[in-house]
Amino acid sequence: MPELPDLEVLKENLAQRVVGRTVQEVTVHHPAFLRTASPPPREMVGRKIQGVERRGKYLILSAQGLHLVIHLMRAAWIWHGPSRYEPTRSTLLRLGLDDGNDLRVLEPGAPKLARGWFLASLRESPLRELGVEPLSPDFTLEQLRAILSGKRRQLKRLLGDQRLIAGIGNAYADEILFEARLSPFRYAHTLRQEEIEALWNAIPRVLRWAIEEIKRRVGDGLYQKEERSFLRIHGRAGAPCPVCGTPIAEVLLGGQRTDYCPRCQHVDTPLLGRS
Repeated sequence: MPELPDLEVLKENLAQRVVGRTVQEVTVHHPAFLRTASPPPREMVGRKIQGVERRGKYLILSAQGLHLVIHLMRAAWIWHGPSRYEPTRSTLLRLGLDDGNDLRVLEPGAPKLARGWFLASLRESPLRELGVEPLSPDFTLEQLRAILSGKRRQLKRLLGDQRLIAGIGNAYADEILFEARLSPFRYAHTLRQEEIEALWNAIPRVLRWAIEEIKRRVGDGLYQKEERSFLRIHGRAGAPCPVCGTPIAEVLLGGQRTDYCPRCQHVDTPLLGRS
């Protein structure tokens, strides 16, 4: 599933292609994709795309007072290319633009999980349920302390809770906890002040590092699959830790693959979370 770094690069690369273009046609090819009935998709026809933004794991295309919000979920991706190519069975949504190109949301296979919203106001969107943006000035040390305070939840699960911190998923939670040298099994309310500061520093540092690494690899492309070949911990079970050489361990935590270094991220606080 795309996470904040993937979507930040996708946002920038997509904006280069579509900002300033006028929408000439809108076709929803898979009814379950669309989660709103009003305003209807045809309302975007004739409007100029003014910006592409990201909020958490959502992309937002804004066109003169109307917004298209997209969540790619697990396997969907964005395609931009000549309108002359016939839509395939993977096509969920098609925007025909005035330069002879289409912007399409594609998702192969079944079930189709990606979702879209046409909205006159973002206040009425799923975005209102999202937590703080970890690359924004609002993500202060005091804000993180408040998020962690009293939470009897393991750090891995907490970092992936979009209602608390928006945009971090399974892969980057692993990378952030490795950077902070914290166990994914630690309970949030047991962290010492210096550990909270380490986590606060690690979150934006890892996300910005990942954005730059992805840019270096994909350039200005709209890539179909997440670029994660540079990650140090996630997806590298059994490989040596890049810091200490200990084999990277992998477990299922809440149904998700969790990778960590048993030595660098040693649990030195009881797993039951007693203070």
